[in-house]
Amino acid sequence: MVATVDSLAISVAGFEDLSAIEPAWWRLLNDQQELDCRGSITELRSLQNAERVRRFTETRVRQGRFVIARLEGELVGISTIAPDGFLLESQVPVWEVADVWVEPHARRRGIATAMVRQCEHECRMRGAVEVRLTVYAGNDAALGLYRHLGYDVSSHTLGRKLEE
Repeated sequence: MVATVDSLAISVAGFEDLSAIEPAWWRLLNDQQELDCRGSITELRSLQNAERVRRFTETRVRQGRFVIARLEGELVGISTIAPDGFLLESQVPVWEVADVWVEPHARRRGIATAMVRQCEHECRMRGAVEVRLTVYAGNDAALGLYRHLGYDVSSHTLGRKLEE
């Protein structure tokens, strides 16, 4: 299914999208550095991590688990879906929506909303009866979006830096 509104197209990514997805993934990681600094973006771009990103994006595309947004043909948003791995087997199939990201110049135009809705649809088509997502506590814009879309807090993840 492809959702199209004016010049916005939301779809599951195909292999023809890989060349645009990988650089967008790096921009997502760069943006996340402001919320979760586990190293500089230069460190993240090591050869080892570059290969991991390449394998990750290729695998997600092959599995049909990358949802992308194109505005006037330009890739402006990415997101991923995956089955929740918390329980090995469950009577309630739960999927996760993750990595919802929109290019800065295209934000505040409903693109993230459209991608999340498409992700929900794709999860439902794969048998999910519930979707969950994780968001950084300091990402107020995303928190507002997800609350507006009807998401409620179901858990809290806490972190603490260990002293050496």
